[in-house]
Formats: sequence, structure tokens, C-alpha cells
Amino acid sequence: MERPTPPHRALITGSNRGLGLALVHQLLSRGYEVHAINRRVSEDLEDQRQQFPDQLFLYTGDVRDEDSIKSAVAEVAKNVDGLELVVNNAAVHPDPERAPLEKADFSGYLEAFDINAIGPLRVLKHALPLVRKGHEPRIVNISSEAGSCGENWRSSEYGYCMSKAALNRATTILHEYVKGDGIKVLAMHPGWFSSDMGGEKAPITPEDAAGNIIGLITGKLPHPQALYVSPEGQPMQF
Repeated sequence: MERPTPPHRALITGSNRGLGLALVHQLLSRGYEVHAINRRVSEDLEDQRQQFPDQLFLYTGDVRDEDSIKSAVAEVAKNVDGLELVVNNAAVHPDPERAPLEKADFSGYLEAFDINAIGPLRVLKHALPLVRKGHEPRIVNISSEAGSCGENWRSSEYGYCMSKAALNRATTILHEYVKGDGIKVLAMHPGWFSSDMGGEKAPITPEDAAGNIIGLITGKLPHPQALYVSPEGQPMQF
């Protein structure tokens, strides 16, 4: 397959399954060189590497562990001299049962903040030198409507919603930090898609959600100044 010109190189976390795996597949199908950091490699992700051996590179790293991320990004830097795209997708839901407050289990909340909000910063702390060398680079934090103070409709799921709100705030701070470098930063709501988090009743698949995301980040954003957008690229309320 002919590669895009100029070269397009992407770094992504949380790509073993679901949305992350779909994002990897669609980026590869568009000719991107993809560098994926995960705690472990799933069979599905390994299948992608077998299908795209010259485009997909896999690294071991845990977004909760800065040393492992530092090591993984150092390995990425041996293979590329710049990155056009970073997608922070790794995330957890600490309350999949959506329990009401009276029955909430807070034991997983700190881990959710660690992964969902701080994890992307660990990745970018070490990946920014490569992003700064990329061609028209973009950083995409996979958020949710759950992180919006104005558009969140949920009456439980405190840990997930609060951690995504923290990720949204990190996105605005990061934007201020790197805007002078010509780096576009986005928090993106992928829509409600079927997954372990989204459940079976979701109206779209991970592939659908990935298609929406890839279409936006590889094309012209309808609202280029927006920092937090819907699956259609419309601005959302922080």
C-alpha cells in the first residue's frame, strides 16, 4: 500500500481490543505507521501485526508506570524521528455496574484517575519531543460526554465521569502549553459504542466510532478552534 506523503506516524495506547484495536486497524488501512504501547499483546493485535508487518510496531508499557512508558517511548524513538499523531485511548471504568451512590464502591476510583487522566500525561511527557518533530502533529485524548459538566446525562458512574472531566481539563492545559509549537490538541467523545464499557445496547460498533474519529483527525476539522468535540466534530461543553 502506498504510504501517505508526508509520512504519517502514530502512537496509540490501549489498542488490544475494542475502540483502540479498531483505531489501529483503520490507521494501518490508511497507510499509517502505527506504534502501539500496551501492557500485553492480544491475539487480535498480533493478527494486525502479521497483516501489516512493515507498519505496526508493538511495545510493552503501562500508562500507570512512568518508567515503563519512558522505556517504551525510547524504543519508539529508535524507529522514528517524529510523530504526526498521538492517541491516548487507554482507559478503565471503575464502576461497570453503574451502582447508585448508596452502593458505590470507591476502591477503583484512584486507579481510574491514574489511568484515565494521569496516564496520557505520562505518555506525552516522554513523547512530546517526537511530536514536536512531526508534520502538523495532533494529540487526541479519547474522552467522553461523561466528562462534560454541561452535557453529561448520567446519574451515577462518578469515578468514570470525574476522571474524564480531569482528562478534559488536562487537554486545555496541554493546549496552552504546546499551541506555540503548532501542535493541535483535542479531547474527543467517540460516541456510545458496543464494548465492555458501553454494553451490547450501544447503537454503534467500535469500528463505527473509530471511523468517525479517524475521519476527523485525518481531515479538516469543521471547528478547528474547538478543543473538545463530538463524534461529528461539533464543539462540546467542558
